[in-house]
Order: sequence, then C-alpha cells, then structure tokens
Amino acid sequence: MKNFIKLTSIHDQSPVFIDPLLIGHLYEIPIKMSYGSVDVVRHTVVGTTTHNNGGFKVLESIDKILLLINN
Repeated sequence: MKNFIKLTSIHDQSPVFIDPLLIGHLYEIPIKMSYGSVDVVRHTVVGTTTHNNGGFKVLESIDKILLLINN
C-alpha cells in the first residue's frame, strides 16, 4: 500500500495528498443543478480519522480512489 495518494481538490484543482490508512469515510455527492446551470459538480468527500472537518472534496470517484489505494 502507498503512503499517500494524490487527489484533486474541487475548489482550485490543487493536489490533495491523503494517507489511505487514515481514511475514515468516502461518499459521493451527485451533480446539483438549478435553473439550467451547475451549482455543485459531482465530487467525492474523503474524510480522515485525524480531522473533524467534514472531509476533503475531491474530483476523483470512489472507484478511482480505491484503485489508487490498491495500486
């Protein structure tokens, strides 16, 4: 297993490095639209066991994150 995986922040596309051993939860947020425009892009929230901040919002899907962890 890798020490860190590199993910992409939805806010500014900057890299987010996370230790897979500290991931406490993963869940996807679907795209949210109103009045024909996108309010929230589809993203994944990655929560860690070391912070109580609600998690990091990243562009990668849960399947992609699991592939990064296992490769």
